[in-house]
Amino acid sequence: MKSLALISTLLFSLTPFFAQAATVDGSISTSEYQWDTEGAEGSSKWTTFDRSNDFQEYNDASGGDRWDINYLGTSIVGGQFQFGLIGGEILDGGQTGSGRGNPIFLSDIAIAVTDFGVAATNPTTDSSGFQYAIRLDSIVGDIANFSLLQGDEWEGANIYDNDYAPKHVTETYKMKGNDVLATFQGSWSNNGGDNNVLEGGFDLSLLSIFDPSEGEGGRLSTYITMACVNDEAYVTADVAAVPVPAALWLLTPALVGFMGLRRRNIKQA
Repeated sequence: MKSLALISTLLFSLTPFFAQAATVDGSISTSEYQWDTEGAEGSSKWTTFDRSNDFQEYNDASGGDRWDINYLGTSIVGGQFQFGLIGGEILDGGQTGSGRGNPIFLSDIAIAVTDFGVAATNPTTDSSGFQYAIRLDSIVGDIANFSLLQGDEWEGANIYDNDYAPKHVTETYKMKGNDVLATFQGSWSNNGGDNNVLEGGFDLSLLSIFDPSEGEGGRLSTYITMACVNDEAYVTADVAAVPVPAALWLLTPALVGFMGLRRRNIKQA
């Protein structure tokens, strides 16, 4: 049974095996992340602010560059969940302006776990489907300090009292009543304008309810905004489980080595 468990683990781990891990170094290159908003619109709310009128996440924030979230990417590689953001001053976690006397801060990065191909709840109208959050605690030099949270209750953001609803409103702003699962460090690069980079990654096993090895796999949906909801970004990552017949040939060298090691251990005993 132990051998079967090992084979099952190896089969699932092959899904992202050939994907290259993102380098959490404060710089994001083209196609560095497996799932991203590159060339796509990460929030249907803000297409009216798309200055090139081609429906992409880049440069579409209400109010200008300070609140831009130009890019959101995620990867699942080597047992790690990795994320990267490019955008304006808002990404440093400090106060970035105000609206009607209310300070504007970055939201938590919300993560929803669902079955493969199954959509999460719409984060702007329903936070109930988002079980995890990444919180930026501080930035010291080029090091970003994060906490990974788990909970079932969120604080929304509506600093303009519905005057511009539904655009400047979200139900998924800050997680509250949460458990801290872990703290971890990432990278920050202050490049000015709306070219700042925020990256991080943590052990995927911390998302305990995410188990794509069962059934067809699983989906992780990631969402980020800010108190004024001047911009948003949203990415979904479908992770397919590898069926045994299709992946068995990939395991042949690993299994031969495993059996050889087992025989040698028996002889030595």
